[in-house]
Amino acid sequence: MSDNSNPDLSQTLYIKDYVSFIKNNKLEDCISQYLMNLYSFNMAVPKYFAHLSQEQAVENARITILKLLKGIESGIAIEEVKQNLANFKNNEVSGIPANAVKLQDITLIYSAQKLALLSFLPYYTKDVSAATQVVSEVEQYYRQVQQMAVEVLETIQHEEYEKRLESEEKYRNLFDNSSDLIHIADEDGLILYVNNAWTTTLGYGTEELQNKRIYDFIKPSEVANYKAGREDVLCIANKAKSIRTIFVKKDSGEITVEGFISCQHKNGISIYTQAVLHDITERLQQENQIQFYISQLAEREENLRDIIDNAPDAVIVIDKESTILLWNPKAEEIFGWGKSEVTGKRMTDIIVPATHRQLHENGLKRYLFTRQPTIMHHTIEVPALHKKGHEFFISLTISHSTQNGKDTFIAFLRDITEQKENELELENKRKQLEKSNQELEQYAWLASHDLKEPLRKILTFSDALLRKHESGLPDQTFTYLEKIHSSATRMGRLIEAVLQYSNVAADHDLFVTTDLNKILDEVLDDLEIMIVSKKATIHRSALPEIEAIPIQMRQLLQNLISNGIKYSKANEPPVITISCDEEKDGYKIAVKDNGIGFEAMYAEKVFQVFQRLLHKKTYEGTGIGLALCKRIAEAHKGSIYAESELGKGSSFFISLPAKHSPASSPVV
Repeated sequence: MSDNSNPDLSQTLYIKDYVSFIKNNKLEDCISQYLMNLYSFNMAVPKYFAHLSQEQAVENARITILKLLKGIESGIAIEEVKQNLANFKNNEVSGIPANAVKLQDITLIYSAQKLALLSFLPYYTKDVSAATQVVSEVEQYYRQVQQMAVEVLETIQHEEYEKRLESEEKYRNLFDNSSDLIHIADEDGLILYVNNAWTTTLGYGTEELQNKRIYDFIKPSEVANYKAGREDVLCIANKAKSIRTIFVKKDSGEITVEGFISCQHKNGISIYTQAVLHDITERLQQENQIQFYISQLAEREENLRDIIDNAPDAVIVIDKESTILLWNPKAEEIFGWGKSEVTGKRMTDIIVPATHRQLHENGLKRYLFTRQPTIMHHTIEVPALHKKGHEFFISLTISHSTQNGKDTFIAFLRDITEQKENELELENKRKQLEKSNQELEQYAWLASHDLKEPLRKILTFSDALLRKHESGLPDQTFTYLEKIHSSATRMGRLIEAVLQYSNVAADHDLFVTTDLNKILDEVLDDLEIMIVSKKATIHRSALPEIEAIPIQMRQLLQNLISNGIKYSKANEPPVITISCDEEKDGYKIAVKDNGIGFEAMYAEKVFQVFQRLLHKKTYEGTGIGLALCKRIAEAHKGSIYAESELGKGSSFFISLPAKHSPASSPVV
């Protein structure tokens, strides 16, 4: 067993203080790291605990780590290791069948412990000297543990070798079925025997090993070290020596192996050496990966610190007592308090206005008691207090976390004073616009209504004069009267169109479930004379039910269909096609014709008030019909656009939502 003259390293000040730090600050993290290491190693032990739940596995790991930490603190850790190894030697490891655990597995368990312990060194100290001392003491402690394990194995191997060599055939079968790489070589290194695992792993056939020495399969840079290990056991009977080396596979690949070399002696003369080696290539890769993860974790924490320090929002971390733990530079800028002025003080007293403090305290207590979030992870707008005493609005998002088992709350805050001022200004402008729209609508109605009276007189008197033409009015006078009457008639239609345009509204009370098929039936019935006289053909598909203002839907469809008939080609009967496709949250209705069309450059201009692309003598109209369609579509939170080509007809596409949303209705 181990030399009792070696000092018990668990008695040294640095390692005792370090494990106390882990126990008090990083226990849960250490347990998690230990479990991650343990399950990442390719060994048999975890398989015997696969039936345990995650909670049970964590609890077992907690017992192991706490026992280790307390043992180091109290100075009995080495004695506990001795007892554990004795249990292993006597096949008394709880929960695992006898002979199921190899020494390599025990070594891996201690490696998992060591890596878990050292992974928290950056949190313990930034002092390189102190950190170096801790690493040195931890390494020395586990070297002592390793030496004790080796001594146990020497005893086990000595006992096993005595039994194995009693029947060469019996133990040849045992070797052949072993998962370890086993080879036997004479005093000069000539290979006498290799097991199945050896040939399978390295890829050589037994015929390729004839007259070969074991050194022929070891990486050249490792040969001298391996020879030295063999020479040690050749000189001393019944001695096993731990060894690590690198084998070169047939495909030129390399594997790292670790295990023991022993020598069989007879009558004081060495007969052959035997090596039992385990492939640890994957384990080393995993250890390197774990070390990489640890370094990456430290780097991520540094990056996170930089992100917090340079965040565009204030970041404040408090505990369950509302004590400030973190206060980033943006918080200093927004609230006027320096980090040193507020750290350790209650956030409630610093930035929460007096009228809201009790509400804040009650909300915090309620969450800690019920664990039911109310505003957690939601952004809210609340008043805050500046160092100078004035209040201002902030947007606030809170999340919950735990650090070392303690509740912490992370608040992300942003000064929205300017946003609030902009919202207020926008609301004032909206009200002004709404008032202006109402006044304009009233003005349009009054102006149009007042224009009707003098226009009615013009039409009445001009009509009376025209009827007197047979009484001898001069031809020129008659022509003038006809022009006056025609112009007055067009002006009457224009005034009526202006009134229709100004009366389009999005009053929520007017919206009802509307069957557009019935609306279309009524429109086609009204246009029957026009359809028959123009010999128009109407193709229609099924239309949906939507929430809409029925009379406006009627105006919309009637304007589009009548336009399609009106602007038809002189030598070709009009064909109107009405179809519908479903869209997200609504429908797209298409009204297509084979009429005269227009150039694509006018696709937007046609929806402007009083815009007409054709001569009024050829095609009558007010220039408001399509503008009215656009206004109706927008009043229904929809849209309309046109596609056309001169001489090849026009297509109008109207998108309408299935449901009306009064909260987002435009002011029209």
